[in-house]
Amino acid sequence: MLHTIENENLKIQINSLGAELWSIVDKKDGTEYLWQGDSDLWEGRAPTLFPHCGRLKDKRYTYENKTYNSEIHGFARRFEHRLAVKSETSIVFVFESNDETLRIYPWHFILKTSFKLEDRRIIHTCEVYNPNDKEMYFSIGYHPGFNCPFDSKHSVEEYILKFERKETPTEILCSDNGLLTGEERIYFENEDTIALHDKLFASSIVLTDLKSDYVSLVEKSTGRSLKVGIKDFPYVVFWSTPDVVKFVCIEPWYGLPDAEDTDGQFIKKRGIQKLVPHESFRCSITIDII
Repeated sequence: MLHTIENENLKIQINSLGAELWSIVDKKDGTEYLWQGDSDLWEGRAPTLFPHCGRLKDKRYTYENKTYNSEIHGFARRFEHRLAVKSETSIVFVFESNDETLRIYPWHFILKTSFKLEDRRIIHTCEVYNPNDKEMYFSIGYHPGFNCPFDSKHSVEEYILKFERKETPTEILCSDNGLLTGEERIYFENEDTIALHDKLFASSIVLTDLKSDYVSLVEKSTGRSLKVGIKDFPYVVFWSTPDVVKFVCIEPWYGLPDAEDTDGQFIKKRGIQKLVPHESFRCSITIDII
């Protein structure tokens, strides 16, 4: 079910299936900033990734000598999330473990997802609670896709990704099948801009060691932009389709895909989070429409 919240500047929709952001409309001019899905390119819009980010080798992992099967990015996006609270400018969903999730993931959990509008900003918060009497292992990430270009009057070459600060990030390389190769390299040195163009995304661009609090998708000729908060996230992934770019995903993650040489042990995954019993983990991104 689609739910709408809005203020004087923005109108957004959220789908209770996955508690997924479904639309971002600037009420000033009617521009839709969120990718609207396309079965020939990418059907998603802005899924929440839980309890793992990216691909698992052979779509499976092991915990305490038992093997579990799981698809790319986990399962939270495939389940209905219960509406808990709604006001004109904010909304909260709750998703709890059940018999079906326990066959895929051997921990009970409570995942709370909230959206709040403030002026021209969307605040999207996820909170994971561990109700178990043992440590819980998980990853969580955001996967919003943004229209690029913003409208039919522009081309992708007229856009850049611009970091808040000059960066010398490390790129964690992925193979064609989306697994980590074990190789790393400096993506660029003391730069703040990635020029966008078709064929840029032969594979995902996975960066770490970033210092910026946000990264912007900027239309160079007009200055029109959107800004995604990435503060405190250990990894940020940039992704689109490998040939013609019609959208760009800006993805802050607490986690990574499997390595090609993984032994499948879930608790050894790079970037995995460990949550002690009866405690919560909380993270947020912001999306500003400039």
